[in-house]
Amino acid sequence: MTTKISLSEAASFLGVSRATLRNWDKEKKLQAKRNPVNGYRTYDLNDVIKMKKSLDSNNHSQVSVEEDQTIDAKTIKLLITRLHNIIRNNDASSNAITRFDEISKLLFLKLCEEKGEDDFFSPRLFEDNEAYLNRLQKTFFKEISAFPCVKSSDYSQLKISSAVLVECGKELAGISLSKASCDIRGVAYEDAIRASFDKNDNQQFFTPYQIVDFIAKMFRKVLKGTVCDPACGTAGFLCKASQLNSSCHLLGLEVDERLAWTSCLNLRIHGHENFSINLLKDGGSLGKEAKKYFNKVDVVLTNPPFGSDYTDSNILNSFILGKNRSSRRRGILFIEQVWNLLKNNGFAAIVIDQSVLNAASCLDVRRFILSHFKILAVVDLPETAFMPYATVNTSILFLKKILTTPKQENVFFAKSQNIGRKNNGDDDFIYSENGDVSLNCDLEGILDQWEMFKKTKKVNGNCFVTALNFDDEDSLRLDYAYHHPFREKSQETLKRSAYKLVPLAELCDERNESMIPSAELTTTAIQFTGLANITSFTGCATRIMTPTASIKSAVKRYEFGDIIFSKMRPALRKCAVMKFDDGGYASSECTIFSIRRSDDGREIIDPDLLCALLRSDFVYGQIMGCITGIGRPRISGKDLRKVLIPVPPEEIQKRALIAMDSAMKSAKQLKEKAKLLLDEANDLEVNSLTSISNIMSGI
Repeated sequence: MTTKISLSEAASFLGVSRATLRNWDKEKKLQAKRNPVNGYRTYDLNDVIKMKKSLDSNNHSQVSVEEDQTIDAKTIKLLITRLHNIIRNNDASSNAITRFDEISKLLFLKLCEEKGEDDFFSPRLFEDNEAYLNRLQKTFFKEISAFPCVKSSDYSQLKISSAVLVECGKELAGISLSKASCDIRGVAYEDAIRASFDKNDNQQFFTPYQIVDFIAKMFRKVLKGTVCDPACGTAGFLCKASQLNSSCHLLGLEVDERLAWTSCLNLRIHGHENFSINLLKDGGSLGKEAKKYFNKVDVVLTNPPFGSDYTDSNILNSFILGKNRSSRRRGILFIEQVWNLLKNNGFAAIVIDQSVLNAASCLDVRRFILSHFKILAVVDLPETAFMPYATVNTSILFLKKILTTPKQENVFFAKSQNIGRKNNGDDDFIYSENGDVSLNCDLEGILDQWEMFKKTKKVNGNCFVTALNFDDEDSLRLDYAYHHPFREKSQETLKRSAYKLVPLAELCDERNESMIPSAELTTTAIQFTGLANITSFTGCATRIMTPTASIKSAVKRYEFGDIIFSKMRPALRKCAVMKFDDGGYASSECTIFSIRRSDDGREIIDPDLLCALLRSDFVYGQIMGCITGIGRPRISGKDLRKVLIPVPPEEIQKRALIAMDSAMKSAKQLKEKAKLLLDEANDLEVNSLTSISNIMSGI
C-alpha cells in the first residue's frame, strides 16, 4: 500500500522549503500528485525516501536549497493578512480583536522557534491535527510563562482550533521572520495593532507614530536609566526609546491586560529584551500598586488617557490635584503621578489636552506644574493630530522634575501645522517634482529648531523662546498662543500709538438678528455665508443660495456694509466686509458688526480699514491669549469687544486706504502674472511632447 504525505510533511522530511518542492515538481525531479478534493500536492512516501537518500549521498550538492528571502514590511503585512483571513474564514464567532490576539501568539511562537533550529511549524511525519495543536500549545505555554503580566488563559493559551492552526502553520513555515530586521517586523506588527484596535472603555487610542518618534527624539540625549510609560498601551514610546538607546531599561505600566500582553509582544518583536511590563489592575498607574515605582524613574514618555473622569474617592484623595473632589480627569492626575514616579532632575514628556494650559478650570493644575517642574518646551499640535479617534487640541509638555520651586526661563515654544497624518488616520505624503516621497510633516523642522536652541539659544519659524511672564496671576496661561511674540508686539504697538485707542464695542454696534430659517422663514431659499465661504486672510466672502429647509441651526442677518468676523478658529482670520446690496445671512459662529456714525452722519472708521485691522497680527496679538476651547477654539464676544482700535483723523484714514488699495492692486497684478507664467510653462510642456512626436515621426 502506498502512503501519501503532504507538501509540508515532505518538505520537513527532506529539510527543504515548500517552494523548492514546487520547483522540483515543475522540473520533474520529484513529482507530486494532486489531491482530487482540494487540489493540494501529495507525495508518495517511497519517492520521498529515495530523494532523501539521494540528497544524503550527494551531500545536497545537486539540490537547490531555499534561496535567501528578502523580507520587508510588506511581506510580513501580507503574512498577517493571510493569517487573519484564515482565522476569520474558519471561525465565524471571532472578531478583529480576538483574531489579533491569536495572530500575536503565532508571531511570538514563530520568533521563539527561530531562536532554535527546530522548524516546529511544519507537521511531524504522521502527526495529526490534534497532536500538532498539543505540541505547539505546550511550547507556547512554556515560552509565555516568562511574562509576569500574562496570567489569564486568554493570553497563555492558543485559542484556535487544530484545523485552523494547521492552516496558519503552513503560512508560518514558509517564511523566516529572522531574515527581517527588528524595525521591519515592528512596523508590520504596529500596523496590525492599528488595524485591530479602536477607542475602548478606558478611553485608549494609540499615539500616531509620528508623535511618538518626535517626542523620543526631543529627549534623545536624556534617554538613559529607566524609561517609563505609565499608560504604555502597546509600548510605542518604549520601543522608540530603546531604538534610540538600547541600554535603557524599559518599564511599562498598564491597566488593561490585553494591552499589557500586546506591549510584551511588541517589544519582543522589535528585538528588545531589557523590559518589564506590569499589569496594575486596581486603578492602574493611579492606584496604590504604583507607589513601589515612586522616585525610581529617570524619564517618562507618555500619552495618558484624558477623556474620562476618575471618581474613586480613595484614590482621588491621595492626589493633591484630586483631594476633596468628586471627580477629576485621569490625565490631570497622571501629571501629578509622573512627578511621583520621577527621580529628582528626571525628565518627562506628556501629551495633554489644551485646556490644561489655558482653561480657568485647570488653574490649580498649572500652579502644580509651575511649582513642581521646570518647563523645558511646549509644542502645540494640530487639532487633527489624533483624528479619526478624537478631534481635540493638544500640546506636548517637556518637563524636568525639580524639588524646589523652579525659575521658568528660556522655555521653547513651537507649533506644528502638519504631523504627516490625514484626518482619516492615513499617512499624508507629499511628492516632489522628481518623484521623491516624504511625509507632509513639520516635526523634523521643530526638532532642528530645538537642537539649534540648545546650542545657540536662538530659534526661528513657528518657534520662539521666552521666559514665562504672566499678565494675570489668576490665569497663569501656559499655551503657545498666550506667550507668542504677536501679543508682545501688539502691546508695544498699542503703547506707541499716536492716535486715540477705541474699544471695538464703542466703534461698532453688534447686529444680533438671529433666527432658524427652517422654522421661522417662509422663503424657500436664502443667501447664506458660512465659514467655508469666507477666505482666510483675504477679506473675501461669497454667499450661496441655500434651501431654507436645510438650515436647522440659527443664522444671523447682515446688511450691506456690515463686517462679518468668525469667532471660531480666529487664527484663520476670517473677516470680511459684506458688499451685497440686499444683505444675507451668516453662520451663528460669526459676529456681525455695523460701524457707528458720528454726529455728522459719517462712519467713525472706514469699514475696509477696520476689517483689515481685524485680520491683522496687530488684532490677533490682542485676542490670541483669550482664545479657548479644546476641539473648536474660539473667542468670546466679550473678549472680542475689548479689542482696541486706533482711530486716526479722516485724512490719515484716507492715506491708509490709498496704501491698502495700492498694495491689493499690486498683489492682484502679481498673481495674474504668476498665473500667466504658469499657463505658459504648462503649454510649453505639452507642446514639447508634440514636437518630440513630430521629430520621431520625421514630420
